[in-house]
Amino acid sequence: MKSMRPDFRHIALAAVAAALAACSDVGTGPRTADVHNLVPADRPSLDINSSSRFWGLRTATFTLTSVGGTYRIGDFYTLTVPANGVCSLSSLYGPGTWDSPCTTLGDGESITVTATYGITGNGASVDFSPALRFNPARQTTLSTSLYSNVLTTASDFFASHPSALRFFGMYYEASLGSSVVTDAAIDPSLVTHVNLSTGLVWRRVKHFSGYTVTTGAACDPSPDNPDCVEGPPPVVDPQ
Repeated sequence: MKSMRPDFRHIALAAVAAALAACSDVGTGPRTADVHNLVPADRPSLDINSSSRFWGLRTATFTLTSVGGTYRIGDFYTLTVPANGVCSLSSLYGPGTWDSPCTTLGDGESITVTATYGITGNGASVDFSPALRFNPARQTTLSTSLYSNVLTTASDFFASHPSALRFFGMYYEASLGSSVVTDAAIDPSLVTHVNLSTGLVWRRVKHFSGYTVTTGAACDPSPDNPDCVEGPPPVVDPQ
């Protein structure tokens, strides 16, 4: 059966070009982005760590192999892949295949991945290409420490107000800045985890495509956003 693998690389590249054009007079060096608080003034600010703010989008490349490893995507995200965790590009791909067994990369095989990351209307986002999926028998995770300051400083508040952690949910987008998809509502293994001691926010990922994982913005179900459904709240990891 032929694999169904759409190529979304042009979406990411178009977004990068638009961002660079918008700020061509100042370049893409580190700057303070206009990231707004997402909670009332009497509660902790949900601004990202100031050292991670910049205008526009950036790209990073890394190579996946059968060995696995930990890959830093700027200072936004960290991808952790176990050994034999990457399916070969000849594997089936698409909705309904995420939990299907696959042939993983062999010795000497590799896939070069491009990550496009930055601040979009939904928060801190990252988009990957090419489309691929991960071995469902292993757990690949995507994590971020962007919100570690507020999570650790206000840990008592979040421990007693767990509903506020919904702002740290990590979702999928069809493209950078588009409506979010609450995939954890369908697959509970994709629920966001929050560690209030370390400030780490993480979740399992089963595939890469033109989708974007975002954090720091809530998904509000509405007729205008049919892909946004009420999903499980983030899980607080044991301290």
